[in-house]
Amino acid sequence: MAGAPGRQALGGLWLGGAAALGVLACVIALMAQQAHLGALRGELIQLRGELTAARRGETRPPGETQGPGELESSLAVGVQAPVVWRRGKRGSEGKSRQQDQRQQHRKRSVLHLAPSHRSTNNEGDMTEIWWQPFLQQGPALEVSGPDVAVKQTGLYLIYSQVLFHDPTFTMGQVLWRASAGGPGQILLRCVQSMPREPEQAYNSCYSGGVFQLQRGDQLSLRVPRANASLDLSPHGTFLGLVRL
Repeated sequence: MAGAPGRQALGGLWLGGAAALGVLACVIALMAQQAHLGALRGELIQLRGELTAARRGETRPPGETQGPGELESSLAVGVQAPVVWRRGKRGSEGKSRQQDQRQQHRKRSVLHLAPSHRSTNNEGDMTEIWWQPFLQQGPALEVSGPDVAVKQTGLYLIYSQVLFHDPTFTMGQVLWRASAGGPGQILLRCVQSMPREPEQAYNSCYSGGVFQLQRGDQLSLRVPRANASLDLSPHGTFLGLVRL
């Protein structure tokens, strides 16, 4: 019976030690959590500082810390530093490129022609098409009757189409260039076979290409056949030039 009080005392000591160890473990865990939270908080402060510096267009050397004022501003919840956009070299280059494109667009000349009527040159055994502007932009080209005058030297895209309504077995078109002080030249030629039945004798002839034209050149679209029957609608027969 004398050993019972001793066992009770040892049991009390064991329970007290276990409780103390539990409290110590809780304290250690709490300190570890606080240290972890402190590290996370420090990383968050650093990231916010870098973000603020980037928005202000500033660069901070590696390892340099923020000042107290910057720390307070970066820790402010819901308050963001004003974003300041600075034009660098890339921005100036993009603006210069856009200005060059606008200048090139202003320099570009376009002339799209629709037929007004046709006439026959009996001496040359050909039909000439007289034109009127359907779309015109820029000073490089000018139309007068069946001729297109080139006012500026440059590279030009030229396209043409003639819609024939003629039972003759073949029909075609020729784009003729008359140069100042030089011989004439054929730039484009197109030939199409035609049906024999007059009610079915419809066929179009399209041609196009890129050419270097000189100031003073005269262009005309001719059908090498007298009294050729053509469709004079603007969507069937047309001539166009674009200065590239």
